[in-house]
Amino acid sequence: MRTPLGRDGRPLVDTAMAAYSLGMKTTGQFREWARRRGIRPAAWQPNPARGQALALWDLCDIGEAVRSGRPAA
Repeated sequence: MRTPLGRDGRPLVDTAMAAYSLGMKTTGQFREWARRRGIRPAAWQPNPARGQALALWDLCDIGEAVRSGRPAA
C-alpha cells in the first residue's frame, strides 16, 4: 500500500510519528495538541491489525501550526 502524499509532496505520517516529530511522549498528547489548534487528519489508512483506522497527518499542517504560534483554543 502506497502512503498518500501531503501538500508539500512528503508522505503523510501516522499519529505516533507526528507526536515524535514534536517531541511528545504519547499519541494522546499529540491528538490533544492538534485538537486545540484545529488540525484534522489529512487522510485515513486501514489498520493492519483490523482495528480502528489509522489517522494520517500532513507535516505541512503541523509545521504551520508550530510556526504561527496558534494559541490553544
